[in-house]
This record gives sequence, C-alpha cells and structure tokens, in this order.
Amino acid sequence: MTKLIKTFTRLTIIFLFISPALFGQNSEIEKLADAGLKMTFPSIYFKLNSTDYASMPYLVDKCFEYIALNFKSNINSLVIWRDSIETEKLTSKRIKKLDTELKRYVRNRKFEIHSMGIEQKISRKTINAASDSSTINYLQSLNSLLEMSKTRLPSEKKKKIRPYLVWTGWKHGFHWSD
Repeated sequence: MTKLIKTFTRLTIIFLFISPALFGQNSEIEKLADAGLKMTFPSIYFKLNSTDYASMPYLVDKCFEYIALNFKSNINSLVIWRDSIETEKLTSKRIKKLDTELKRYVRNRKFEIHSMGIEQKISRKTINAASDSSTINYLQSLNSLLEMSKTRLPSEKKKKIRPYLVWTGWKHGFHWSD
C-alpha cells in the first residue's frame, strides 16, 4: 500500500509541474494584443518619446495619400494621441512633422490636427501588465498615433462662453451665469 501511495504522490507532483507548462494560457494582455489591439489603416503610429514613425504593416505614404483622397468626403478631423509618459511638447513636434508631410499630399485644403491632450487609447495599467518588452513596445506605439475621425471636432478658437440669465428663486432673483 505504501508503494502505491509513493507512486501516486510522485505522479501528482510530476503532473503539477508539467501540466502548467503544457497547457498554460497566454495572459489577457497577450490575447488582446493578438486579437483585438491591432494597428488600423490609415492611422500613423509613432515610436515612444520620438517623432519617428513606428513599424507598421503598411506604408506611411499610403496613409497620407488616403487622407488626401478622402479629406473632404470621409474625414472631418485629424486627431493625435500620445502616451501619458510623453509630453505635449513632443505632440506639437509630431504635429509640425505631420503638417509638413501632409502639405505634400493635401494642397489648397485647410486641415487642423487636434491633440487629445492627456487622453490615452490604452491605459498605463494595461501596458504595465504586459509580460515581455516587445508587447509593451507594441502597446505603447498603439497609444501614440495620428487617427482620422469622421466626427467634426470644434476648433479651440471658436469656443466661446456665453452667459445666460438664471432665476435662483425669490431671495436672489435673476443673475448672469456661465
């Protein structure tokens, strides 16, 4: 009987060490990176903390050509995103670079690239949960990009605060509010 218990114990220990290696699952981040988080055409991606373009499955020139062809019909706004560890100064450098490149393709048309400020596509928590450096680099490049939008974003210059008259009750009456 003791021989049977020893054999069973050994097989259980072996099974516990071998089975996770054979049947281990990818982390949730790796599943997302493989399935859902993909570079989409015609977005232009940047390397982290750089104005250089990240490696993409398509050419950057093709993105600019697409923007030039569809700017008035399908694209209403150009939006640039950045990672939270990058600065707004870097975003303005990227915008200048993109402006210069776009002017070669889009002539006699006025376009404006809107910065999304501190907003991110992928959170730092998700990026930091990744297991290897290649996945982290890939997720960070998904955060730094120029994206086309069919929604028209209001210009910063056109935003005006208009006061309006408010009734606050019998004690205070009417007053102007923003």
